[in-house]
Amino acid sequence: MANEKYKVKGKGNNKITDPDVEIDVDDKYEAYSKPIPDEPTLIPDGSVTWFNNFGIREKSTRKNEDVSYTVTLQALPADQLLYVLMPDNPVPQQVQTTPIGNSGKVRFTLNVGDPPVGSGP
Repeated sequence: MANEKYKVKGKGNNKITDPDVEIDVDDKYEAYSKPIPDEPTLIPDGSVTWFNNFGIREKSTRKNEDVSYTVTLQALPADQLLYVLMPDNPVPQQVQTTPIGNSGKVRFTLNVGDPPVGSGP
């Protein structure tokens, strides 16, 4: 099967000017927008402010699925790290990204269907 790309709108904050993400997933599935947590999540060095949240679901059943997909987004400012919040762990997990040439964008791959995405120190 081929892949499809979905753009999921996010919400900007004082550090993130382009909060939108692009999800590249097998065309059997679709990405959709979910409510973004309003409150930051505390971590040892500060807090994570959430700027996007999405889910991945199977198109025909609309059931959330954990499948592999790639996320592309604007690179974060140098003083910010990228975090996701996994459904089974209340502690934000730092995500390593790969730069996409000189585009100012980065990408990462996940296989968890509905993580909020945020930035922090």
